[in-house]
Order: sequence, then structure tokens, then C-alpha cells
Amino acid sequence: MKNLVTFLALFSLLAIAQLVTANDMAHYSGPTNPGWIAGGAVAANVKAIDGFKGVKAMFNKIEDFGDGDEEGEKSPLGDWLKAHTGNGQQDVIITDSGTCPSAMYPFPNKKPDGSLIELFVEAGNVHINVADWIYYMSYEGGVRSPNNGPSGAANVFDIKGLSFGARTGNIKPTKLGKKYIPSMKEFHSDRPFHTEQFKGSDWDLVIFGEDGADADPAVAIMKDAGKDGTGMIAAMWQAAKPVWPDKPDIRGIGVGEFMVNWLQENGTFNVDAKHKMTTTWARIKDAN
Repeated sequence: MKNLVTFLALFSLLAIAQLVTANDMAHYSGPTNPGWIAGGAVAANVKAIDGFKGVKAMFNKIEDFGDGDEEGEKSPLGDWLKAHTGNGQQDVIITDSGTCPSAMYPFPNKKPDGSLIELFVEAGNVHINVADWIYYMSYEGGVRSPNNGPSGAANVFDIKGLSFGARTGNIKPTKLGKKYIPSMKEFHSDRPFHTEQFKGSDWDLVIFGEDGADADPAVAIMKDAGKDGTGMIAAMWQAAKPVWPDKPDIRGIGVGEFMVNWLQENGTFNVDAKHKMTTTWARIKDAN
């Protein structure tokens, strides 16, 4: 009888394993535009995100790419993006440094259509950016690249004339912000979403902080799903603050809260199945 119970438990374990989504995550923590976020802050935020309760349970593997890993589409970061595009699972990349390396989008606007980051998102994956204007330029090798300028974001989003330029930007948390990112406080955003520019686009916006038509943090969600899931681009706390004035740095803990509280709920992350598999395995060991 004991052997039968063990067999049935193992069968259940294998069945649950088939449900587990093997999502992966990557950080890009390479050189920063130092006026926007300091290198030390980036390293601390990567550690804070990975250590935030519930983040590791969302992913099969978490990798961190730094300086030297990001130069061109054949770089280690470029290879990661290609391997995680169209693989049938929703993966996540975070540009903790706020810069956009050439592995993601060749500067200056050398690939306005079909860059690796655009293909990654269109396939149904997630890009999260903090600090500087998303897709604006790279600092790989410690040297500022020629600017993509506003065209970088406009090309990736496929919204002509899209801008994240400074406006009033006196951001207060929305109801969603208070619910999903409880550590969020009022702040000044230098590079907010201009929400009016997304009307009639291929994107819906979910807004966690706003000031009129300025939004930050917010996530743009593609209206059409891809092979890997529903593509998303989150721009969060895009502000010129080398060291965040409040502790802990919201660009770390806030991203962690967003991922565990909102993204896990609205993306494709079968964490419940992973929990069930762990519980079943524990019961098998107890029975023997």
C-alpha cells in the first residue's frame, strides 16, 4: 500500500511539473548615465530585487549582465534575448542602469524596426526600465553612446513622436499604486509617460503614479498577445537621482513589489504550480 501511495504521489508530482512555467529573468546592470543613477545604487537595487520575497519563486533562472556583456546582438546579452524570444514562456529583463545597450537596440537608431528588444516584447515578454529615459542611449564601455534620443522609444513602441520629456511630473500614487506598490511615495518624475500619446495606439496603460497626463511608474501592455504571452514595457521612477533620497531605494524594493504583487498576477507565472510541486515532494519524503 505504501508503494502505491508513493507511486501515485510521484505521478502527481510529474503532472504538476508539466504545469510549471520555466520563466527566466535577466538584469542589465552595466554602466549608467551617472547623473541619473549611481553604479552603487544599481548594484544594491539588483540585490534588493532578487532578494525581495517572492521574486525568486517566479523564475527558473536569474542572470545578471554587466559591462562587456552587452555590445551588439552577438553579445551574451544579445544571445539571452534571442534565446528568450518565441520560446513559449514569458521572460523578464530589467535595465537597472536605465541605459539601453546595443545588444537590445543598436545606436544611434540603426535598427528602428526589428531590434532584439522590440522582438522580445512583441513575442510577449516583459521589459522593466528605471532611472533614465527608456531606450535613449547606452553607456557601454563607460562611454556615452551617440543618442537614440526620443526616437528609440518611439521606434520600439511604434508610436510616432513618442516622448518621455520633462513636464510637471509631480507624481502621486494612484489607487493601483497604493495597492500593488505600497512602498511608493510622492516624487518628481523627469521622464514620465505622456499618457495622451498612447490613445489609439497598440498599447493599454496601467498607471501606478500620476500627475494629470504624466504617469510614472506605469506599464504599457500590448493589446495583441504573442507566442510567449502579452508583451509589456514598464518605465518606473525615471528621475535624475543618482542616489534616491529615501531609504530603501524605491527603484529596488518598488520593482520587487511590482513584480510580486502585480506582474505575477497579470503575467504568465505559474508560481502556484511550483508551490504545489514542492509540497507534494515533501509529502513523498515524509511517507518514506
